[in-house]
Amino acid sequence: MAQLRRLTLAVVLPFLAAAAPAAAFDVRETPEGVTVVTATFQAKFARNGAALAVLRGGETVLEGWAASDPGGAFARGATTQTIGALQKVGGEGDVVVLDYATSVKDSVARLELRPFADALRVTVRLLVSEADMTPGFAWKLEPSGWWYGGGFQGFRDPQVWPLNEASMVRPTFLVSGLSQATPFWYTTKGVGLWVRTPLDFRYSVNEVVEGKKDGLLRVAMPLASALEYDLIVAKDVREAVRRFTREVGYPRRVPPAEYFRLPLYTTWVEHKADVTQAKVLEFAKAIRANDLPAGVLEIDDKWEVHYGDMDFDTAKFPDPRAMNDDLHRMGFRSTLWVHPFVNPDTKTFAEHRDDGLLLRDANGTTGMIRWWNGPAAVWDFTNPRAGELFRRRLDGLMQGFGFDGFKFDGGDVHFVVRDAKPMRPMTAAEYPDVYNEVATAHYGWNETRVGIYSQPLGIVQRLIDKNSVWGRENGLAALVPEALTTSLRGFSFLMPDMVGGNQYDGDTIEPELLVRWAQASALMPLLQFSVGPWHHGPLAVTLCREASQLHLAFAAYTYRLAEASTRTGEPILAPLFYHSPDDPETFRIMDQFMLGPDVVVAPVVTKGAVARDLYLPKGRWVDYRTKKGVEGGRWLKGYAAPLDVLPLFVREGARVP
Repeated sequence: MAQLRRLTLAVVLPFLAAAAPAAAFDVRETPEGVTVVTATFQAKFARNGAALAVLRGGETVLEGWAASDPGGAFARGATTQTIGALQKVGGEGDVVVLDYATSVKDSVARLELRPFADALRVTVRLLVSEADMTPGFAWKLEPSGWWYGGGFQGFRDPQVWPLNEASMVRPTFLVSGLSQATPFWYTTKGVGLWVRTPLDFRYSVNEVVEGKKDGLLRVAMPLASALEYDLIVAKDVREAVRRFTREVGYPRRVPPAEYFRLPLYTTWVEHKADVTQAKVLEFAKAIRANDLPAGVLEIDDKWEVHYGDMDFDTAKFPDPRAMNDDLHRMGFRSTLWVHPFVNPDTKTFAEHRDDGLLLRDANGTTGMIRWWNGPAAVWDFTNPRAGELFRRRLDGLMQGFGFDGFKFDGGDVHFVVRDAKPMRPMTAAEYPDVYNEVATAHYGWNETRVGIYSQPLGIVQRLIDKNSVWGRENGLAALVPEALTTSLRGFSFLMPDMVGGNQYDGDTIEPELLVRWAQASALMPLLQFSVGPWHHGPLAVTLCREASQLHLAFAAYTYRLAEASTRTGEPILAPLFYHSPDDPETFRIMDQFMLGPDVVVAPVVTKGAVARDLYLPKGRWVDYRTKKGVEGGRWLKGYAAPLDVLPLFVREGARVP
């Protein structure tokens, strides 16, 4: 049939306060297949294998397989099966249904399609009596331009930007991304891909098959009876990102203005778990003695006697109230490391193992996981009583000892009992956001490391612990692309982890690395130190001080951007292509970023480099240091950047410090 019907949509989407714009669409069946036509795009489904091509203005912007691997292949247990011919076209209301035959007897691959003005929602169901068929999809990278998004790419793996140049195979997306990932990808041709089903999944980009990269982004979700995802079709990459952040939600609040101004100093690298009250005060005094700005002093692990009781170890911290009084007199705020784990040697575990406040397993008993400090239970934050008790303990630490806020650690997907039976419905993939909503978001001076859809909470997202190396393997060269990925996921208030990294696994912070890291972090929304620069000589102290002063100088501008993000959803930190989506020169730049629309930062992230190539978008720019004007829309080759210089440019006429 040439035209099946014409329908009008008016659907309220999750997370949105208002209804999405109505969209008229046609469904046309031809010998080649079925096409869904809207005013913005055409989605052409082939008669075999559920292959799909999406066209905008006559150009193919997405091509692949909507329900499976290439050729219609999908997993059924340990075997590979295939999706075959289109059997039926139907639907009701605003949903179009396509039923395909499969190689499994008496089974159907069903696609439920819901068109919007600028998107197509696809639900994949592999219908069979046995629940062992795996829905998924596979998209060719090349037709969509350059790809970005997802999340953290691995603790010792290279952070690659754009994804077309990556090659990765992950058994899980959220767990492998250490719960700092959102299943949303976007491309320079304006395509957005958003997996909405709240389960983890297998994930690959450019998997090497028979010695060659396959040129695909693939997802398979073994635990799902239905896989739901959105295909966004926007005019450019910026609009695709805006479409996503608008629906997920803008931040509803902004952390305190002082949080964007004051540098943070965490005790972690200085002392690891050997932190004591005396060492905290010694650290603070050294900061001030070296004329570094007083800021937020964060006490990290291990201050508790037992993990989960939130009781100070009085042998290490004889008088936390006096300690905080001293810190406040020196001009510091103070925050404390906390977590959702309850180890079995605690009073808390004994008191609550049977009352449902700790997450239960399928047996109905308190479930156990293993975190980096041993076996533990975790709080069931779907139980309001658990959240109330947890916050009451945090409030007690603030009121009793004078802390200003907390660093919230843990809450990862993989630290949830596999067969969890929470009080209220929740998958493991949703635990990080429940944790943030019930705990993190209640405190202005907060910091969290996890989050998939916590963007509306307006919390501070700290990047994953960094390695003390120069390269893209979660070191300095990974800092900018990871920060940009996090920012475009909608987490505007980001903290780029500690300057110099964590000195894990024998890594060593050297003076040059420390200085270049401080410069790279200085114009990010928050700035965090840990190792004292004085350990690396007077030059390191001077240059880290200059980085801190630069951060202070731009704090008011950064805070204006933060306040605006609650109204517009615009990121504080963005790649150059976000503000120049029609400039192909910006598409592969992974070592520069923009602070708002008017500041370009080009840090040096290569060991020994004293110059670098950098690109300025179109317009007139001013070198912040020399005050010389520069015409943009071009590359500046070999731009001088000795150790004391951070290349930094402000748009001419812009209102920044």
